[in-house]
Amino acid sequence: MLRLIIVDDEKIIRESIRRLIDWESLGIEVVDVCRNGLEAYDAILDEYPDIVLTDIKMPGLSGLELIEKLSGTREHIQFIILSGYGEFEYAKQAMRFGIRHYLLKPCNERQIIDAIEDVKKDCMMRQESAVAEEQTVQFEKALFRNLVTDGIAGGADSLKIAESYQCYLDFTGTAYDMHYLFFLEESHVQECTLEISRYMQENYPGFLFHLLYVKNTLLFILRDFHREAPDCSAFLESLHFPKETVSLKHEKEHLENLYLLSARIMEKLARYDKIYYLDEGSRIPIYNYNGCLLRAKSLVGDYNAGNLSYKQFYDDVFALLDTVEDRDFLNLLITNMVLQESHHSSGTEGVNIAGMELFRLMNESDGISELPDTFRKHFSRLFPTASSPSYKPFIEKLLAYTREHLSDSYLSLKWLSENYLYMNVDYVSKQFYKQTGEKFSAYLNRLRIQKAQELLLHYDTGKSAEKIYMVAEAVGCGNNPQYFSQLFRKYTGMTPTDYIKKTVQG
Repeated sequence: MLRLIIVDDEKIIRESIRRLIDWESLGIEVVDVCRNGLEAYDAILDEYPDIVLTDIKMPGLSGLELIEKLSGTREHIQFIILSGYGEFEYAKQAMRFGIRHYLLKPCNERQIIDAIEDVKKDCMMRQESAVAEEQTVQFEKALFRNLVTDGIAGGADSLKIAESYQCYLDFTGTAYDMHYLFFLEESHVQECTLEISRYMQENYPGFLFHLLYVKNTLLFILRDFHREAPDCSAFLESLHFPKETVSLKHEKEHLENLYLLSARIMEKLARYDKIYYLDEGSRIPIYNYNGCLLRAKSLVGDYNAGNLSYKQFYDDVFALLDTVEDRDFLNLLITNMVLQESHHSSGTEGVNIAGMELFRLMNESDGISELPDTFRKHFSRLFPTASSPSYKPFIEKLLAYTREHLSDSYLSLKWLSENYLYMNVDYVSKQFYKQTGEKFSAYLNRLRIQKAQELLLHYDTGKSAEKIYMVAEAVGCGNNPQYFSQLFRKYTGMTPTDYIKKTVQG
């Protein structure tokens, strides 16, 4: 579902909007209701909304100031302005920031819904465009393929398997459509795969899908993103191939989330010894090599539990890899161990950098002998000898990056999760609060004010106004000194000017 924040300084208005509209039926989740721009800015950092419905005239940070502050950031937010001020100047300023919807109070429920439906289109296009980026697509395909491999070959419960992937994939909020194409003979698999790929590229470019094949049955899996997955039933029912002995039969099944989808896949495919993951012209086999996969999992688990020395772990891993003769299965086996270690360490530097580099090099290698050699070169970074941070490693990384880039006014949890940690923002948000005891916006603001207090004591400038501006810029608030003053007062109980007088001038 898309995420919405409502901002208005009049309680009756913001609560009425929240209650009177059936947001769930619109595919919208109201993640916060704020009474001013200052609260809204913090909520945006914490809740990463897709849409913000905001009043224009509010104390502290107005709606337009909030939009201006976020207009140059990495956040992609659709704003809808709701205001009782009908002057053309406000509308003109709103248009300067690309705002297309300017609703005058009083407005009715239908007007708000129409505006929401319109901006939803832009949100959907942007989200699907992001998914279409090649690196993200390939990474998610690899994750999905390994999820299927774990379930089929590992024999574990689907909920337990999902624990290893929940920081990368959404298991609860996204539905899936699974199409079955029965009686597809193996001689027609490649042609069918190309036909489906061509159809999707022409009609739904960038829409991620998965294809699995086993024993004359093709599984065509589509992520039902915000309940708007394309219905390909008519296209699939029209497919026919030369010299087919039996006409193809199509069925469709809707699964409410990835938990249910993975469980159904395991139920349908676990009894077969070989399943193919189809990716355009490639057929990647998924082997039911239960022993090898369980051995690999056991080795990683024993090492992380301290039952194996680093040398013994290293020797046993490569002794196991030497027994594998199929290149594709060897690739999957190595990837499986890396992902298992990733889950244990929750996003160490090796996983984000060395791991991604390893996956790229393995995909580019030709012969089977190159895979273990490539793995050896990255092994020490992927499986560190020791680590005992106060927080999980990815939280340590997040804290360190925030401290080092405090002057970046565009810092947000969403950008850091997706572009620095390469992790699911919902997972990072929950883990950050669980481990630190505070939301990211509160941590960032507290850090900025602590730094500002230090700098206000040491900056040697003649005028306090100039000093305040320089400090605001140094802690990431330079593009809006008024916001810096409001934030400083919120955390210290006094303005920056009063703080200077009290602490510096005595």
